[in-house]
Amino acid sequence: MRITREDSTDLGFVRYCHTFGAVNHEDITLWASRAIDEESDPPTFLYDMLDVRNISGDELDRRIGYISGYGAKTDEEFDYIRQIAVRRGLQPYSYLGSAENAILPPDRKKYIDDLFAHNFNITVDHLPQTHNFKPI
Repeated sequence: MRITREDSTDLGFVRYCHTFGAVNHEDITLWASRAIDEESDPPTFLYDMLDVRNISGDELDRRIGYISGYGAKTDEEFDYIRQIAVRRGLQPYSYLGSAENAILPPDRKKYIDDLFAHNFNITVDHLPQTHNFKPI
């Protein structure tokens, strides 16, 4: 896991996924449990993440003590995470608004897909495509 101030890639990614609704509470609980197990001296905020049902993104930032990022480069990447939320069935299709077709360069798509696989064991390519959710 990467959960330090110096390298907060995994933590930042989990934070964004939580904020954009791309993961559910169980996903975050499993991630936090694994992070606690892997760390010799886990930060206290990981214990708070064992139950995030009533924690908003802003509150999570306050508990962490700093705002962690994962190296997002464009708004398209945030749109892609929102698209994954819809593809996973965690958000309605209308959640995409006008950003329904987020297309990333292959290296950035792979980067985000790899973060989903590493942190949540989610294979993005196996999720249904957003066109399957469009209202008729």
